[in-house]
Amino acid sequence: MSRTIESILAEPRFESIREQWLIEEIPEVIGREDLLRVHSADYVEGLYDIRLEQRLMEAYELIDSEGNYNRYNPANAQKPLSGMRDDILKVLSGSYLAVNTAVSKGFCYYLGGVMHHGHPDFGHGFCPVNDVAAAAAKARAEGLADVIWIIDTDAHRGDGTADIFSSTPEIKTLSIHMANGWPLDGKKYLGNGQLNPAWIPGDVDIPIEKGADEYYIPRLLEGLETLEKSGLPDLAIVVAGVDPFEKDELPSSAPLALTKEQLLSRDQAVYQFLEKRNIKSAWLAAGGYGSSSWEIHSGFLKWVLDQRLS
Repeated sequence: MSRTIESILAEPRFESIREQWLIEEIPEVIGREDLLRVHSADYVEGLYDIRLEQRLMEAYELIDSEGNYNRYNPANAQKPLSGMRDDILKVLSGSYLAVNTAVSKGFCYYLGGVMHHGHPDFGHGFCPVNDVAAAAAKARAEGLADVIWIIDTDAHRGDGTADIFSSTPEIKTLSIHMANGWPLDGKKYLGNGQLNPAWIPGDVDIPIEKGADEYYIPRLLEGLETLEKSGLPDLAIVVAGVDPFEKDELPSSAPLALTKEQLLSRDQAVYQFLEKRNIKSAWLAAGGYGSSSWEIHSGFLKWVLDQRLS
């Protein structure tokens, strides 16, 4: 994310007023009680006892289906795996800071966060917990917002967030994502007949088939209009996925291949939709893999800063 900031600061009109838009310190404000709002008590306790390393290895896929280490060897580790918990909580603190700042300023963009695959009682997809859900729930608990929209534009479906808020009518979830591929590559129903948690429906789900990129933005706008029919929120949290980018280097996001221009138009469309309705918005930078992802963040942020600081 440093390349994004460097790119913005390289332009004198932004560098000269950096104190007006750049927040460099993130206070650590997320703790166990915040996790308990969106995760089960047993799962959270396992993040604070001897089960922590197992939780992390499962979420980060550091062990395979046969129980062997994958991309990880504790004998070669420079630090204990358990030390990651504090790093994870700091990421969550950044997501909440973005929400808090958006409530007071109208808009905030956090170059971090988005562990939207964290479910109530398990983590997967490199998401041991769910910072999007934790930030939204904390905002409601503290009276910062009551009705919240979560608009997820990551290439991979926001399955954990949909699961966590499936019974919370005040928090509406929209996910526009690949119609096929992870996390929807497993069976829809488990062996016991229960719905696979990855398939638990959100309020608005927009699957995009491979090769249908031209319909992405129109369908996203239709989805936002569908959300609007239930009433406007006090706050929107936008999971600003960059992995639909045609230059993204993650193989599992290949079915979506939007151009840089299309992604900028997408983010501008979401921003303008919310601004037109005076909806405060916190944006969390999500799903961008490879050497070009920073270009998408910086392009949108330069445009936004010109809008808000002119």
